[in-house]
Amino acid sequence: MTTSSPSATSSSSAQQTLANLLQQIGAKPAATTTAAAPKTTLGQSDFLQLMTTQMQNQDPFQPQSNTEMVAQMAQFSTVTGIQQLNTTATGIQTDIAQNRIATAANFVGKTVLVPGNTALADSTGAISGAIDLPSSASDVTVQVVRSTGAVAKTISLGANPAGLVGFSWDGTDANGNPVGDSSYTIKATSTVGGTSAAANVDIYGPITSANVPSGTDAQTFTVGGAGTVNLTDIKAIRY
Repeated sequence: MTTSSPSATSSSSAQQTLANLLQQIGAKPAATTTAAAPKTTLGQSDFLQLMTTQMQNQDPFQPQSNTEMVAQMAQFSTVTGIQQLNTTATGIQTDIAQNRIATAANFVGKTVLVPGNTALADSTGAISGAIDLPSSASDVTVQVVRSTGAVAKTISLGANPAGLVGFSWDGTDANGNPVGDSSYTIKATSTVGGTSAAANVDIYGPITSANVPSGTDAQTFTVGGAGTVNLTDIKAIRY
């Protein structure tokens, strides 16, 4: 059999009596407070409190110099500024990532000029591109070659200065009949100082897909006839 001690019974009765009295006069017992979780970082208010406490407890015969005070305040301002800069940079990074996605999506379906020598015929059977000349040439010649190895068209572009020299072909033979191939290989030569050599070829092709880069990854696209190319490889865009 369990019995209660007189002191425990008396304490319980006293607490009950106190509670009844408080209820009669409309008062409430003191609320139980919960200890606040310890802080792991210091903010501006903590710095000001520390600085005020330091000033209150400094040696009156050797007070802190103005230089030390300004240095402490400058140090805190620097730390605060860095924290705000980090927050701003994070927001900018998020905005840039979203903008890169929108930019990549906007390119899909466009026709772009990129390095390559395989030209895809468009819906009319035509192809186009450019020859990239590092220096002026006295003569530039373009050959459109079929998959069989036969030359479908020879285009003479004549003399041209350094830079991009455009060319195009409507996809028909000498009699005006459509050749009908879906793709062609482009070969080009340029003559500089009486010497002929192979020239760099760029072709126009459609962007069929775009990746979504992350971090510092380069933006790349899949271009018909050229494969995967970087954004920086695009030399011209057709809308």
